[in-house]
Amino acid sequence: MKNLFKQNLLDKKKQIGLWSSLCSHISADVIAGAGFDWILLDMEHSANDLNNVISQAQAIESKGNSSVIVRPAWNDPILIKPLLDYGFNSLIVPMVNTKEEAELAGKSCMYPPKGIRGVAFVHRANDYGRKKDYLENVDQNICLIAQLETQQAMKNSIEISNAEGVTGVFIGPADLSADMGIMGEFDNKDLWNLIEKTVSEIKKNNKPIGTLIGRKDLVKRCLDIGFDFVGCGTDSTLLARAADDLKNNFKN
Repeated sequence: MKNLFKQNLLDKKKQIGLWSSLCSHISADVIAGAGFDWILLDMEHSANDLNNVISQAQAIESKGNSSVIVRPAWNDPILIKPLLDYGFNSLIVPMVNTKEEAELAGKSCMYPPKGIRGVAFVHRANDYGRKKDYLENVDQNICLIAQLETQQAMKNSIEISNAEGVTGVFIGPADLSADMGIMGEFDNKDLWNLIEKTVSEIKKNNKPIGTLIGRKDLVKRCLDIGFDFVGCGTDSTLLARAADDLKNNFKN
């Protein structure tokens, strides 16, 4: 099955997404009906495990509205391998700071001789052996996004984006602001100067770039300066804010 998220990136189509960390196939079913271009299942900052993300992906895919992305907890071949075997073709790998780390992520997604991905012939990704052309087409259907979260990573963004197997990059403004000593200051001029400079360089290099930002005004700003895919919120934040707002209507 063609990776629609990756194809849209290559076709330079803007895509709006939602971050998911509630770890529930029911909540995944709810948000999947909204029609976001993509939904990311987070395994780094949530209680998700492999079984959870599989059931959530099945719920999202059943609606036919959104592409599923998953973020493993770390840039580790041991964590990446089962995600690929269970059919997750789009990954955002966190904390990639150097070309060498990007190459490790790329090799983790490719079979030998190009990579180090372990081989199994029957798994969910190839419909339990039914997709006879899986091995032939797997590389072109995997979308690997390297996450830039430090000043070092931003400095190395071109080398990272050009590493074999890497489709594009993703700026994490929260960790980046922490690395800059301005944690959570999302209106800081120095933060945005660095972000805009990196976006410009990546776009000149003809690579897609994404981010996650939870404010409507900053989502628009990200799209205006050239981001290709933007996460505009998280399911946990939506639930918390809606609960607080409802309570505040009736209780001071």
